[in-house]
Amino acid sequence: MAILISSGVSSVEEKLKVLGMASSYDVCAPPSTEKLKGKLPGIYYAWSSGGRVPLLKTLFTNGCSRDCSYCAFSALVDAPRHSFRVEELVSLFLQLFKKGLVQGLFLSSAIPCHPDDTMEKMVEVARRLKEGEGFKGYIHLKILPGTSPDLARKASRFASRVSINLEAPTENALKAIAPSKSLKGEILPIVTSLKVGFTTQFVVGVGGGRDLHFLKAVEALKKRYGLKRAYFQAFQPVAGTPLENHFPGSRERQLRLYQGEFLVRCYGFSAHELVDSQGDLPRHLDPKTHWALTNPQHFPVDLEKATYYQLLRVPGIGPRLARRLLALRARGELSLLHLEKAGINLRKSGPFFTIRGKRVVKGIPLQGRLELELE
Repeated sequence: MAILISSGVSSVEEKLKVLGMASSYDVCAPPSTEKLKGKLPGIYYAWSSGGRVPLLKTLFTNGCSRDCSYCAFSALVDAPRHSFRVEELVSLFLQLFKKGLVQGLFLSSAIPCHPDDTMEKMVEVARRLKEGEGFKGYIHLKILPGTSPDLARKASRFASRVSINLEAPTENALKAIAPSKSLKGEILPIVTSLKVGFTTQFVVGVGGGRDLHFLKAVEALKKRYGLKRAYFQAFQPVAGTPLENHFPGSRERQLRLYQGEFLVRCYGFSAHELVDSQGDLPRHLDPKTHWALTNPQHFPVDLEKATYYQLLRVPGIGPRLARRLLALRARGELSLLHLEKAGINLRKSGPFFTIRGKRVVKGIPLQGRLELELE
């Protein structure tokens, strides 16, 4: 399918093939959906309350001056470099949008020189779409490490959402994989300057760091700076990088961190509650069920008296189901039939609560999986 009808088609299409593929290293969905790519290069799907949303997801450039040892676009890697021009990317997006192929833009970039130089161009793309073209849809801008706080705030004015990748949970862990980056010097100053919520991303399985370190970072970022979401990407070795022979990160660990992140950010759990004595999440069982089984003193929960946050600690019950249970209780409809109609999985959740002093289900489930409740 031809994407463009203007001159310079092959040049722009080649850039999109390379830079659209390169954007796959920036995660915009949890593990069950992150591989949902469109038929055209650079088109990926994100999720909203209305379902799947196709995005033009691309780097502005893959030229980079940084020495990140895990990255396919590091200055340490011998690879072809490409870059869009501002007007080129604006035109490309508008043509895809008018054809109904995309509904929003997710724009990230490598850092070829000073971060502000590239960030200015990315913000200009968003400004032209919003102010010049009247685009009212979704724009996500990835703020580059080292960007000036003023420019980061400007980015947040033209973007629906902004994000900045921490990549590692501690300064030492980041230095181990990205010697020229600094949490304290380049990333946290941007985070503290933002007046809106943001998302972030971590690389898992390289550079060190226990699960506790990742969850504590989420906990602090949520409490102090309004973190909206953390994404985790299991490390994948890239040929030509210093870490090409390093073992891949665990996808199972990635999933458990997603589950733990939800529990810390949305369910009222602390990071320390969820990990073992070594500081890691259980691998054999989702962390919420594991916590419930190892803390029997909190169960069974009385559905006729339980608070919202007590209900959230019941395996299989998330924010939506907790609100439904409270609504059922207010209407006097706490029966097994009403619970099942409300979507409660009695096999999983039943052993952990009572109705009128009686357990709903006897026995304790030893296996289970906390499904991610996507926002």
